[in-house]
Amino acid sequence: MKRILFCTGLLSALAWGGCDPKGNSDFNIPGIDDLKAGGVYVAYNHGCDKGCDQIDKGDLIQKVDGKAVQSGEDFDNLNITDGKPHQLEIIGEAGAKTVELVAQPKTDMPPLENVPPMWTAGAAELNQAPEWARRRMFGHASPSVMLVNVDGGILDGRQLFGKKRLMVYWDRGDREEQASAVSMLQVLQKAQADLVGKGVEIMYIQVRFPTGRQVEMNDSDLRAFMQKWTVESGGQKLPPLPMYRFPNKTEFNQARELGMENAFTVFENLGESPAVVLIDERGIVRWHSEGLQQPGSGAEVADPAQYTIIEAVKYALEKL
Repeated sequence: MKRILFCTGLLSALAWGGCDPKGNSDFNIPGIDDLKAGGVYVAYNHGCDKGCDQIDKGDLIQKVDGKAVQSGEDFDNLNITDGKPHQLEIIGEAGAKTVELVAQPKTDMPPLENVPPMWTAGAAELNQAPEWARRRMFGHASPSVMLVNVDGGILDGRQLFGKKRLMVYWDRGDREEQASAVSMLQVLQKAQADLVGKGVEIMYIQVRFPTGRQVEMNDSDLRAFMQKWTVESGGQKLPPLPMYRFPNKTEFNQARELGMENAFTVFENLGESPAVVLIDERGIVRWHSEGLQQPGSGAEVADPAQYTIIEAVKYALEKL
């Protein structure tokens, strides 16, 4: 598994020639102005028979064969993978352009079937995320990852497709990180029923971040952690969260570390714990925050950890 530092303090600034603390510098992360033209945002380009080499990540598709598109579903429903020519009207970095596209469904990404030539998302949908929740994975398709469920089973980044997810990647390197993990766990336990009712699955994931100072927790450690810090309601403990961890050296198999963007991985995009990631049912990352956001004036809570996760929960319930 790659162990690379990105966007984490002085070391990354020296190694990478400077990194925006918001995570938006030099990584083609869409800001509010980048998406204001609307249409369909190109999150990743797989390539196709003709035309894909003229389309870049970040381009905004406005029309397909003269029909306006506003969402990824709009784009997919126009069946551009029929092997016939289709005219795409696009706004790119250099301005407007028209591209003739010829594409067939991709068949080399099991278990996904009939994969389109591009992963896309509605620009207006993406633009609902606050600027502080637009770190490196934001606007990408589900990155490669291999996650072990403490109750059994392995999940990869491609299997995240098809269901809304609220994922918290957390470390326990120091007391502040541990306290943040507990706060987020308890908020999520209280919100779990509402999230499940909206079709959002919680994934609470322990991992040693690239800057981590303690070894990863094993399944027994994680169960004990959940048991110790779980909250009660009406005198009864709330249901535990679905808990995951990264595989250990014995379990790790690079062939099982899959995603929707090939070599783009979760681990190399983790900077500061905790990292909150929201993925919609089409596998697009609609929220990626790192660390804790300070509450603004008039916020419901004063604790940064609670504020950060509450804002993510509200987004998942109302906008994901």
